[in-house]
Amino acid sequence: MVYINGRDFLKLALGLAGIAVLTLTFKYGINNILYQNFSNNPNNPQYIFWNVPWGPGNGTYKLLNPYFQSNSPITEGVIVTFDNYYNHSLDRILYLYENNINKKPIYINLFVTTDRDNITNLSQYDQNIKEFLEYLSNITNGGENIIIGFSEIDKAPIEQLAYYYSLMKNYLPKAKLFYYVDIGNSTRIVELYNYLLNNYGIKLDMIGLEVYGTYNYNNGNISMSEYMINIIMQYKQFADENNIKFFIGELGFRNGDLEGYISSGGLGYWNGPSEQGYQATIRYYEDIINQLHEMGIDIIGIYNWNGYNGDPFGLWNNPYVNNLINYMISNSNYN
Repeated sequence: MVYINGRDFLKLALGLAGIAVLTLTFKYGINNILYQNFSNNPNNPQYIFWNVPWGPGNGTYKLLNPYFQSNSPITEGVIVTFDNYYNHSLDRILYLYENNINKKPIYINLFVTTDRDNITNLSQYDQNIKEFLEYLSNITNGGENIIIGFSEIDKAPIEQLAYYYSLMKNYLPKAKLFYYVDIGNSTRIVELYNYLLNNYGIKLDMIGLEVYGTYNYNNGNISMSEYMINIIMQYKQFADENNIKFFIGELGFRNGDLEGYISSGGLGYWNGPSEQGYQATIRYYEDIINQLHEMGIDIIGIYNWNGYNGDPFGLWNNPYVNNLINYMISNSNYN
């Protein structure tokens, strides 16, 4: 859970160095040797870089093209909100789908609103959801190479969530379905999975958790707490027993915050941003990704790629982000 009160991004101070000037020729350098030799083995890791609706409207999401359009383990996801730059999300989905050379899975995350934490009744968005699903069906041939679902929406009834998953299946018969929540509401995974299966005969293809919180820190490196590990492994076991895929829906750190491992889902900077902080952010991602891989988890959502306008999580302007991408690619054959 990213703790944002109303997600009023335009009013929040960001202070990210260089964010006002988009000199985005993707200066980070592309390691062609690494990604050209990667094969799309389903047992290899997969990293989902989430694109948020409130990112820059200048095509920042296209900066991942060299990786998305190659046989690298990197794919992209689009977060959809009906109250915040909805058309931006539609444009991104269409662009990704039309340029999906290697037919990678494209993830669609229905936040519904920017403040998904406080949605109590999905029926008020019924028409929006149906129109979006119809649009998505039309441009993707019924959901080809699409993985779609909700995340969090912890206060809406399970029955409502299940109903809208049934609509997803009707509109997008070729798509796969996911659901993930924050660790504190993990019991909803089993409730929704069972209700959807028992009442609609629909099986979720993927379940997952967000990994936010305060991490253990030791001489510049971080690790997950036993609490985090225990819950993650509990639901990974549930997924394995039901022959579905477990994944980490969101792993995120405040970009450039040297103390981003403290209350990692919070907006406020504890320290930063700074040059040292940007380096630390990359190291924190690598530490937790490595720990997750050791736990047998190979699909990880990175939250996020293009955050802007008060969203401190966007990695796009971290001058060391290519180190993270190359780490992901070079470690893609850990199995």
